[in-house]
Amino acid sequence: MAKRSKPASKRGGAKKKKTPLASKSVKTASTAGGIDVVCSECYSDFLYVPKSSSSSLNCPACGHTGTVPESAEVQRLIMAKAAESKAFLTASIPAGLFLLVTIYYLYKLSSGSLDTGMNYGLLGGSVVLFLVTLIFSARFEKSRCEVYF
Repeated sequence: MAKRSKPASKRGGAKKKKTPLASKSVKTASTAGGIDVVCSECYSDFLYVPKSSSSSLNCPACGHTGTVPESAEVQRLIMAKAAESKAFLTASIPAGLFLLVTIYYLYKLSSGSLDTGMNYGLLGGSVVLFLVTLIFSARFEKSRCEVYF
């Protein structure tokens, strides 16, 4: 019976060099913190990354060029986008609760096991949540920020 040979790493031969995964992958520019921009000529959307070193904005669809905004304007846009996402979250939470309460109310209503107090309580709760959803949705629409160049 023949002996098995040991692997190269056990024999003391050439060892494989371990490289981190990040050095193997291709690094691209991060799109985190990018601002959605709309071209004023063709109305196509694209992402502007404020950390880029470009001196002009170019629309990838039509080739329209524009100037890069100043850093103060970029900071204002970033703050407006943060306020927009916060307003969206505050509008979606009561909307989700409204849907849950309404579905539960309709389920209980169809099964016939609702007392009078529970009937009016769930109905009133769903109406209040609907009104809160309308108010916060209007607030979200007011805080929306679209950037045209």
